Amino acid sequence: MAINQAFRKLAFFVHTAEMCNHYQSVWRILGQDGFDVVLHGTASEMAESRAFIGRMGYTCHNSGYVLKSGHYYDIVVSNHSMFDHGRQPLIHALGRYQVRFMYALGKAKHNFSSWNSHYDLILCFGPWQAERMKECCSAVTFQMGYPRYDDYFLQPDLQNVCPADLGLDPDKKTVLWLPTWLELSSLPLFADAMSALCDQYNVIVKTHPLSAKNEPDVLQALRQYPFTAVITHVYDNLALFRCADFIVCDYGGTPFGAIYLDKNLLLLNVPDAAGHELMGEKSPDIELRQNIVHLDAVDRWQLPELLQDDTLWASQVPVRRQLRHCYFAASYGFSAELAVLALQNIESLIRQG
Repeated sequence: MAINQAFRKLAFFVHTAEMCNHYQSVWRILGQDGFDVVLHGTASEMAESRAFIGRMGYTCHNSGYVLKSGHYYDIVVSNHSMFDHGRQPLIHALGRYQVRFMYALGKAKHNFSSWNSHYDLILCFGPWQAERMKECCSAVTFQMGYPRYDDYFLQPDLQNVCPADLGLDPDKKTVLWLPTWLELSSLPLFADAMSALCDQYNVIVKTHPLSAKNEPDVLQALRQYPFTAVITHVYDNLALFRCADFIVCDYGGTPFGAIYLDKNLLLLNVPDAAGHELMGEKSPDIELRQNIVHLDAVDRWQLPELLQDDTLWASQVPVRRQLRHCYFAASYGFSAELAVLALQNIESLIRQG
């Protein structure tokens, strides 16, 4: 029993260091004594996460250590349930109440898979996710907003501040390209046209967190282009969104971050994306193209013309506003507080259903 005294009642499950940026606004409110971080993955993945979390001052334990100790958390927070321990989900072996903290919009077939049934409570960004969850599981939902970007609204004095390490030209506007990975990535199709923008713009490329490990050849190919900055390591998107005048994305969750922060958004199209196994019926990153400016690879050399069309971008402002109401709870700047409130009242939320 003595070994369990080293643990808290609440744990956040982290399988990649990128999750620290996702959770950190919630962690700040909970404080250093309010939770543990349970690390999972390869030895190198856990070492990277441990170093990142250690700099923040929080306590972390490897998943194997927690299992061996016999400790059982009251609440385990994770972003997906895709690791097993014997015949049960790993998160179930770690704790009693399971909370899914949504990581992103997009890629609906993945986000609304049957493993959502492993959860008791799902913290959603807003009404769209909450409604879709009813189709795949019976978990209770709570609309928190998007905690990752609370500081964007709480620190307006930092708007347009450029990170010093990126070497941006202050006299140029900045284009931030956030491609996804593997088959849905726009990198191979658009790298030449995107790099050609560097004469007129700062062009930052931040690759998907899993690209460095899973597609190093794609990252190697980027080196032939004169981008202003290429980021392949863990880096907080918040700092990048603050300095960007235009956000360029393809599929997954990053386009919705741009919508949430009301940034000019341009979508790049990949052939046959709608039929990809991760998309599924009514995937929001496909449906976005009904309203948001988008471009096929064959037309990629039109990028300068699109970016310079002030009338086009003015017309997109009310479009983004409508999409924000659809996808996000109106908790701009205090989403993390709502997430903490939900965790503190989890038994009441589950009981009331």
